[in-house]
Amino acid sequence: MKRSITIWLMVFLFIAPMLASCSSGPAATPTDPPPTRTPFPTFAYIEPTTEVVFEASEPESEDAPTANIELDAKLVGRGRGRYEALQCGSCHGENGEGTSEGKSLLQFNLSEEDFITFVRSGGELGPSHQYSTDRLSNSGSRNLYQYLVSLAQGS
Repeated sequence: MKRSITIWLMVFLFIAPMLASCSSGPAATPTDPPPTRTPFPTFAYIEPTTEVVFEASEPESEDAPTANIELDAKLVGRGRGRYEALQCGSCHGENGEGTSEGKSLLQFNLSEEDFITFVRSGGELGPSHQYSTDRLSNSGSRNLYQYLVSLAQGS
C-alpha cells in the first residue's frame, strides 16, 4: 500500500506538471476566420489655387473661359439658390456687383475646373471661401458656376 501511494505521489509530482505543460489550452481551429482590417477613408489632395482672378485688367476677350459657355436656365436658377444659401451676396452684392467687403463677380472668368478647385481649396482667400462637399456638392458647384457665368455674360 505504501508503495502504491509512493508511485502515485511520484506520478503527481513529476509527471503531472510535464503533462500539463504539453497542453497549453484549447488549440485554435483552422476554421477561425482571420482578423478583419478596418478600412480608413482616404482623400485626394487638391493643390491650392495659386492665383484667382475675379476682375480682368483688360476688357473680356472672346477667348476667355466664360465667353462661349452655353448656359442652362435651370442650372442658373439652381446656382442662384446656392449663391443665396451660401450668403455670397453679403460680400459680393445681391447680383454680384461687389461691395466694400468683396469684389465684383461681373468680370468672372475662371474655367469650371478652376472654379471647383477654388471652392474646394479656398485659394488665396483661405477658409472663408473653402467649401467641402457636405456644404457645396459637386453638382451645386457646377450650378453656382453657371450662375456666376451668367452674371459675367450679363444674362
